[in-house]
Amino acid sequence: MPDTADGAAVGAGRSVIVSLKNVRKQYEHEGKTLEVLRGIDLRIHTGEMVCLWGPSGAGKSTLLHLIGTLDMPSSGTVELDGNLVTKLSASRVAALRNRAIGFVFQFHHLLPEFTALENVMMPGMIHGGMAKAELRDRAEELLKEVKLSHRASHRPSELSGGEQQRVALARALTLRPKLLLADEPTGNLDTDNSAQIHELFHDLNLRHGTTMVLVTHNPELSRSLPRVIKMRDGHIESDETQVIVR
Repeated sequence: MPDTADGAAVGAGRSVIVSLKNVRKQYEHEGKTLEVLRGIDLRIHTGEMVCLWGPSGAGKSTLLHLIGTLDMPSSGTVELDGNLVTKLSASRVAALRNRAIGFVFQFHHLLPEFTALENVMMPGMIHGGMAKAELRDRAEELLKEVKLSHRASHRPSELSGGEQQRVALARALTLRPKLLLADEPTGNLDTDNSAQIHELFHDLNLRHGTTMVLVTHNPELSRSLPRVIKMRDGHIESDETQVIVR
């Protein structure tokens, strides 16, 4: 079992891309303080595939949102790609998020009026930095990687649930993020489609070296990932590595 604070046994020789120190998250509700995260220490190394696993209410999604800079901790520090997020202005945090992070959620959030290809192109169209021809080539390449080239001209309503999630995965990789965060990415899929999505995550991690953190309460997905962080009641209960034979 690696050290929970630094994952040294997991990431030996690799740089740290995410570091959390004594992170706490509290919410006020009806005059009471609800503590969702209770002193989290965690390091994730470049290229890792990490599973945040545990029952509903364990704090998994809240932790993922802090890693993804979608929210800020009540106390403690969050460092992403060498940047101390908790000391940055909101505009600099947003710029860092756009540059460094891709997101996949349980619900795909594809834009219904656009084709699969256009949906994958969308991050580049919004944030700029790529010529349209280059962006189209990038989107076509990613749809090929998720095995959907033949569905590029179809709109989301014409795609199955598994196909929609594969488009969402391709879209999350359009701007070549260093970190991919997925919150229950197979929560709405059947067993066969879930297995296909799991396999895609592995293939894309190997092909691109993208660091991936996946939240799930699905034991099948947790057994398929090399590092499993089990959460319970706002704490990290265990942080273990496992040999994955594929």
